[in-house]
Amino acid sequence: MSKGKTRPCLLACTLENGDEVEVVAKFAAGCELKERALVAEAITAMLAADLDLPVPEPFVIQLPDEFVGTISNSQAIRMAKQGPKLCFGSKKLPPGFATYPADKPLARTLIPAAGEIFAFDHFIANPDRTVANPNLLFNGRQFAIYDHELAFFIEGILNWRAPWDEGGAQFPSGIPAQSRHVFLEELRGEKLDLDRLDGAFDIVTGERLSEYREALPREWIRDRASVDQILGYIAELKEKLPLAINELLKGLQ
Repeated sequence: MSKGKTRPCLLACTLENGDEVEVVAKFAAGCELKERALVAEAITAMLAADLDLPVPEPFVIQLPDEFVGTISNSQAIRMAKQGPKLCFGSKKLPPGFATYPADKPLARTLIPAAGEIFAFDHFIANPDRTVANPNLLFNGRQFAIYDHELAFFIEGILNWRAPWDEGGAQFPSGIPAQSRHVFLEELRGEKLDLDRLDGAFDIVTGERLSEYREALPREWIRDRASVDQILGYIAELKEKLPLAINELLKGLQ
């Protein structure tokens, strides 16, 4: 792909049932957080899909040695050889989707969807959907969210507060474009209705979180700490979601 600091690649893949699919693939070796980045991508995609948020279908992609040997791009072959032979992929969206223009006013009809995306990013501590780098596709009617490798990375972040804590949603004016969520100013002052998102969390049970864990390739899990931290955080988020929503709505007033 022509853009992206992790140098994602467009791959044509064969599913286990024989069908073919095009995916945008991300290699652990191309990510700053390596395998931990793929874990965050996968868990976020599964959670977003369960919450009926607009995330492309996720895949685990196996890279056979014979295929790796055919790669001509030097950067791509380095990433494929240095990391695990399983990478993360998102189904390529159909024609018509393009990067969301961050300077375009948000249509009133899109505020509910934008509000849910904003809330989701805040709740999972995703810092990477900004005005400067939206990581958001749009086809004129609907959004598609992607690139969540930095989600849930809260260890050692200065002044970070859990979204359910008092003051856990602070959105001061003047946040630079590199750090400001792409929808923040459009949603400031809006009375968002997050009841649907709240109710959607009912599916995120302890059993479902265990299924997320089982879906992760063992090659991505160097130790259990990162996975335990992320899944434990989601469980606590669900438990305290009304508090988190209340803090978010206060922060946008």
